[in-house]
Amino acid sequence: MGSVRSRVPAAARALATHLAETYDPRVVVMVLLRNEVESEIESMTERLFLSVERDLQHAREAGELDPAPGAADEQAQFDYDTRLVLPAMLTLGRIHVEAGDVPLVRLGRDVDREFVARGRETTRNVVRALLDGDMRDAINDDEYEDFETNLRPRERVAELAQQSLQEGVEAWFDADDTPDAVRASYEHAVELSERHQDEDEAFRRLLDRFHDSAAGSEEREAVVDAIREEYKFADADADLFEEATDLPYFATQYARVGVLYEDMLNMYEADLGVELGEGFKRAIVLMVLGAQIGLDDTDDYPEDRGTQLTPVTAELNVAEDRATGVARIRRIVEAYLDRADDCAAADDHLTRIAIEYIRQQSLDRIEGLSA
Repeated sequence: MGSVRSRVPAAARALATHLAETYDPRVVVMVLLRNEVESEIESMTERLFLSVERDLQHAREAGELDPAPGAADEQAQFDYDTRLVLPAMLTLGRIHVEAGDVPLVRLGRDVDREFVARGRETTRNVVRALLDGDMRDAINDDEYEDFETNLRPRERVAELAQQSLQEGVEAWFDADDTPDAVRASYEHAVELSERHQDEDEAFRRLLDRFHDSAAGSEEREAVVDAIREEYKFADADADLFEEATDLPYFATQYARVGVLYEDMLNMYEADLGVELGEGFKRAIVLMVLGAQIGLDDTDDYPEDRGTQLTPVTAELNVAEDRATGVARIRRIVEAYLDRADDCAAADDHLTRIAIEYIRQQSLDRIEGLSA
């Protein structure tokens, strides 16, 4: 039999934990709102991928792509597995709240439907930009396992799918009513993402040196010190997060992932002409960093342990034993999510439940590292 944790869904545990900490009746309304915006995001993503599939079908008909075995009579199919749309979902939820468009009470209130419509359109464009950036990063890393398609070669399918999304992003930027600051934020994110590729090579070499050195040797100790100084506790350059720079791996994870979501939120603010609030932005970015370590890096550990320096591979490599490394990873993830929860407003139930959901999912994954 599994543990009680494994038998209770993470979403149920997250809601129960949050309800135990608050008696605000609006929690129920926010849960209903979460379901609504989740459906909206799923619909947006589905429509974006339908557009990608049309472009891939044209490429197939032009002889640029081939069907996978057994798929000769099928239309082009494409999907991309990613968790990155959660921050966009939370931001869209915040837009609904600001517009007074929430379940149960919207009929008795003045709802700013124009603001909601603009928010949905911005969200659709932001989701496309996030998918474009994430797929671009996967292609740069030669990681194609998350590209689900019935066409071959998979590498070319990924390139064409990313190009299809990028064309839509460029059309958004070129529109007369799109502020220049939207493009500036996107280009800033792309620039830092590409710089991250170069930094990754240096971190891979650091991990290679660790594996090449003998246990207990001076070289091994020197590499461990370098991992600590250059990777775990590197100096951070993030004005919005001065109070978070003490968190382990903050500088490297912020440059790797966090700044992309900060720029995503800046794109929202520029396109809609609103302030989302520094607390909300900090909470989202810190939540993303906690999820990157607790979910993505933990899930990828079997593939990464010999080739990629991540917080998970770092802790499990340098720890004196497996249990110690796992315990450190758990504490690090909890620290990020605790800080994210502290940044979120007390009545921002949508964000705080999402943070708790990531916590519960992460604890499940980290528990699996002990096996």
